[in-house]
Amino acid sequence: MKNEIIQFGGTKLNFPKEVLDKYNYNILAGNYNFISDVENLEIFIENKFNKKKSRNIYIFGKDATLLFNFPKLLEQFPAYQILFDSNSSLPEIQKNILKSKFGKPVNLDNGKELKKIIEFVMQSSIKQYGYKLDMSYVEIREQFRDKTVKKGNSHFEILGDFGQKMNQIVSWKMHPFGIEGNTTLTFTPEIKVVSGNVVLEFQVFLIDQAANRIIEVIKGSPEEFMNQKKLIINSTDTNKLVSVSLCASGGEGKLEIGQIHFRSYVSEESIMIQNGKRIIDYQRRNEELLYYFHPGDLKPPLSVYFSGYRSAEGFEGRGMMSRMGSPFILIADPRLEGGNFYIGSVELEEGIIDIINEKLKWLGFTNRELILSGLSMGTFAALYYSADLEPAAVIVGKPLTNIGLIAENERINRPEIWGTSLDMIMHFGNASNHNVANQLNDKFWTKFKNGKYQNTTFAIAYMKNDDYDGEAFYQIATYLRTLSPQPVLLYKGLIGRHNDNSVEINTWFIKQYRNILWDKFLRRIDYHL
Repeated sequence: MKNEIIQFGGTKLNFPKEVLDKYNYNILAGNYNFISDVENLEIFIENKFNKKKSRNIYIFGKDATLLFNFPKLLEQFPAYQILFDSNSSLPEIQKNILKSKFGKPVNLDNGKELKKIIEFVMQSSIKQYGYKLDMSYVEIREQFRDKTVKKGNSHFEILGDFGQKMNQIVSWKMHPFGIEGNTTLTFTPEIKVVSGNVVLEFQVFLIDQAANRIIEVIKGSPEEFMNQKKLIINSTDTNKLVSVSLCASGGEGKLEIGQIHFRSYVSEESIMIQNGKRIIDYQRRNEELLYYFHPGDLKPPLSVYFSGYRSAEGFEGRGMMSRMGSPFILIADPRLEGGNFYIGSVELEEGIIDIINEKLKWLGFTNRELILSGLSMGTFAALYYSADLEPAAVIVGKPLTNIGLIAENERINRPEIWGTSLDMIMHFGNASNHNVANQLNDKFWTKFKNGKYQNTTFAIAYMKNDDYDGEAFYQIATYLRTLSPQPVLLYKGLIGRHNDNSVEINTWFIKQYRNILWDKFLRRIDYHL
């Protein structure tokens, strides 16, 4: 079923077929009566916005009644999906509402602005999509093979003389994902010149599978691709295969190369989805964390949800957090195979804290109006950063705190189930041994035990036979009890290993969200799994 573009008043827009293939366009009178609702749009039901309509695009002409009256209705429209006529003379309250909803002003009477409107609605229709090329696709040029060190599936290092002319040193074989017809992708490599004056160039090949020939080569520096100045565009109607080469020049040097990411292109300002952003770890191969902020109804609390382990690129929990009604931030970790526990350089970790504090300030909230939450891998981040942010509540399911222990359990307790845990050890310690494992365990507890947690509620659901980190809950509970009565600990234990009974864990997770939203913020939500 198509989403809709619903316009109230103003000049009718002449949308092209590409837009009408994705949206139904409906233009109504500027003074449309939402109560009588003669068109049966059901945008409002008993003066409350119908959440089933939250993916539509709304356009307000300069004669639209809501631009001058009924601010209580206007403030319920979804953020990021509002266009309004820039020639409107708006009352101050409407200006503030549109600003808080990130509404975009456009001149509906200027035909040249149609392109801008089309870009906006098409960007809104893009669904998150992405994949990465792991180490199994890598081929090193023969003369560099004895100078290459592979660090598990975390990254590899190449040391050598790359010459003064640009030559291929690494290639990534053709893979089954490719690029669909009439699609634009971004190409984001994790790479760093560790030493020397090495100059790098990536070459991305589009290959016609039927004819078995290269039809286009896109060349650019890592920075050009990372900043989305160079894009992978398939303007044909047929799918194409993709392969990648890395060329280098500049003499002696050392490189570190990690994952290679392909993602849907949205716009110059957005990553993965409209208004998706990123935090870049310049200290570690330009690795990234992704985040998305939604202002909700602008009322407390601000809820932060850290995605769990996720091999697909993109955000998790957008629908769930939207149903809460309040402002929220989604944070995703696309590193390694499916995430790397949201830690890294000081720069990266401070970036997470800064983003959350920035949104609290923008909303006019304090940390007493903040909830940190996550499931599985996301629990580590929610608990770890609670020491810095001292939120009103931390809500987690299947807590993980000891990254080193998780890796050590791969040998006996969980053989060959989650090899990525070993890559995490290699990623942070550049070696895979017990010393690095212990250092990673200590990293969490040193941070966590520095938190004050005055009046913080911890709601934790855990597995009693957890084969990833069987000590996490008991260590958390033991420590929090030493701080009693300041932090409140709510918990539930279920029989089973880490990946057992996720349904019950998720149900309890949502229940605690409902309870805390009501108990601390007098918000009642009717959301159940």
